[in-house]
Amino acid sequence: MNARSPRMSGFTLIEMIAVMTISALLAVAVWYAISGPLRGFVDLSRRAILVDHGEAALLRMSRELRLALPNSVRVTPDGAAVEFLRTAWGGRYRGETDPALPGSKAFNLAATKDTFDILDVSAAVNGIRSGGNLGACLAGNVDCVVMYNTGQPADCSAQSNHRTNAYCGDNAAGLAAFNPVAGTIGFDRSDAGTPLPFPSPAQRIYIVDTPVSFACASQFLKRYSNYPIATTQASAPSANAALLATEIESCSFTYDPGDSSRAGLVTINLVLASTNLDGVRESVTLAQQVPISNVP
Repeated sequence: MNARSPRMSGFTLIEMIAVMTISALLAVAVWYAISGPLRGFVDLSRRAILVDHGEAALLRMSRELRLALPNSVRVTPDGAAVEFLRTAWGGRYRGETDPALPGSKAFNLAATKDTFDILDVSAAVNGIRSGGNLGACLAGNVDCVVMYNTGQPADCSAQSNHRTNAYCGDNAAGLAAFNPVAGTIGFDRSDAGTPLPFPSPAQRIYIVDTPVSFACASQFLKRYSNYPIATTQASAPSANAALLATEIESCSFTYDPGDSSRAGLVTINLVLASTNLDGVRESVTLAQQVPISNVP
């Protein structure tokens, strides 16, 4: 009886190639079926991040712009930067002494250094810097007292004996002392040798703590603060900058000063962009309008 060799079993080369071809076709079909939703999810997430960054920057700028000293907003000619003087406190001063209140102190318009009563007595305000004259105020070493800021003339080089533009310094003084609990403010511009030019018709007084600038350059949006008050606006002040947003494609600021019947308006346009999976830059555009008080 002859012994038979066991029969060999397996795949032929043709069968293996056929299986591999079918598997590849199935993989391609599955990829095309799921790649669209996956790419859509990635693109949506990327755009959502851009919008979140842009909205956070707009919120920060809007909140601070609402603290702007009336008529202190200015924009660079190219619209890439906006600057304003930030108010730390605002209230009303005593225009005349009160016979019923012995010792009451009205604001003395002829004085270059004096103390007067404020009518909006409140709790202490944190962060107020006092103890200096006009020079210290303009240098950013102490806070400034500002009265009746109309922002005119806009050009501080224009000759005028009665400028009411805080950037020029004629209607500003150093905060010599501040006691909101007792209800008194001391101001000092004795180094200038001239008094404040005009009283406020509504007896308003403001304390300014710092200039603030928002500026766009090289795909970054930055905030500048705690630098000296200057007669001319700089696109990037000489100060430490805080980063507000990245991936800025472009940005622009415009300012409508309004008139006696309506507030001013700052319009901010931000365009943020990033690269998608195909290497193409895609952008989102955000806009915000901020009403600004222009009543000095």
